[in-house]
Amino acid sequence: MIPTKPKALIFDFGNVLLNLNEDLSWEGFKAILDPSLTADIFEMVFHPFERGDISEDSFFNRLQRRSYHVHDGAEYVKIWNAMLLDFPPHRFEFLKSLRKEYKLYLLSNTNITHLRKVRKKIELENKVIDFEYYFDAVYFSHELHMRKPETRIYLEVLQRTGLNHADCLFIDDKIENVEAARSLGIPSYHHNPDEDIAYIFDKVLAEAHV
Repeated sequence: MIPTKPKALIFDFGNVLLNLNEDLSWEGFKAILDPSLTADIFEMVFHPFERGDISEDSFFNRLQRRSYHVHDGAEYVKIWNAMLLDFPPHRFEFLKSLRKEYKLYLLSNTNITHLRKVRKKIELENKVIDFEYYFDAVYFSHELHMRKPETRIYLEVLQRTGLNHADCLFIDDKIENVEAARSLGIPSYHHNPDEDIAYIFDKVLAEAHV
């Protein structure tokens, strides 16, 4: 339990607010990528793209070069975006209610392809033109050129917001990201994606800790 009520909430995006099924993308890639060429795929493909260190074209070119056969670029985009599911409408109401008491921030490991798709999905399915409006500020890994669980990304957010680490509550579904935040003294909660964050917020406040 955190000793005092936080002033700010820092949310992860995928599998906290936006529903994901990463297996849909990984299974798609398993069908077309040559495993003998993928030992470095996180180090050389996925993570650099999340940091914005390589372009969108370079990302998909690197996937093509690791495939059994080169497929049309649209096929790679389709597989990459397959993991992106929905943003349940009631979670927008949840965020709106939280803004009465807290500063809200978003800190997400993402990339330009996913962000473009998510914006279109939310506009189409939720009739929300700008989901970023629900936050005081949003921080995306590919724009910051750093990604969780690198400690520098948390320090960057604290610097930009002017917040003290003890004033925050960080919520993420990846334990390595939570542990990195806790190592800096940021109270954090490890979220289970099987639970709906909008319905368990009292539990989040009760169980979050450094």
